[in-house]
Amino acid sequence: MDQSALKYYHLHHNDPKQLHEKYFSAAADYKIFEELFIFPVKQLIKIAGFKDITILECSDSCIVELEKWMKKEQDVIDWSYAAQIVAALEGNSDKWEEKEESLRGKIKHVLKCDFDRDNPTHPVVLKKADCLLTKFIMNLVSKDHDTYCRNIRKMSSMLNVGGLLLFFGGFNSAFYTVGCESFHILSCDEPFVRKTLQEEGFTVLNLERLESKVRNEVVHYEDVFFIEALKVREK
Repeated sequence: MDQSALKYYHLHHNDPKQLHEKYFSAAADYKIFEELFIFPVKQLIKIAGFKDITILECSDSCIVELEKWMKKEQDVIDWSYAAQIVAALEGNSDKWEEKEESLRGKIKHVLKCDFDRDNPTHPVVLKKADCLLTKFIMNLVSKDHDTYCRNIRKMSSMLNVGGLLLFFGGFNSAFYTVGCESFHILSCDEPFVRKTLQEEGFTVLNLERLESKVRNEVVHYEDVFFIEALKVREK
């Protein structure tokens, strides 16, 4: 595939409903759903107990959908099945509605994130966080390895020393599709990601990877990974 012809998640319009249906819904290919949704959820359940959440989103269209979900508007993406799965994994399958409402209550802000800016949340200046969760976005918005390193540095600047980074991504990725359009995913391997995190002040505490069973023209990545890293110093 011609990489120069690929679109970018944060620069070009993508339909959030098509994105959701293809990768994160009950109608998605089960192998894709298992790797991109179930695998991350299982990692987060083990370690996460967030109470004050700010969501940073790079896509304007996805921000609109998030705000509609927060306000319970009609014609919004239905995430109820996701709450049902999380509740079931926690052993409280009958309390999924409480789980969904609890999440809404914990989300305090939804902000545009633009890594091309020195302050990605300009004009808002955020207080440094104790924990950052990033799910696949670094590979989507970084055009090359230099940009990836700069974006990790900007992300690190949002985190306190002693804070925890929960980092999901894909190794040796190439592209994903939404509708008839193909979108960029920067290809990175494990040594590069480890080296970048170390250089930007992190110590990797844990890394888990899941080899992809997906072999089709919808999306390409060789592994999905989860990294738990501690910020030990400022750059």
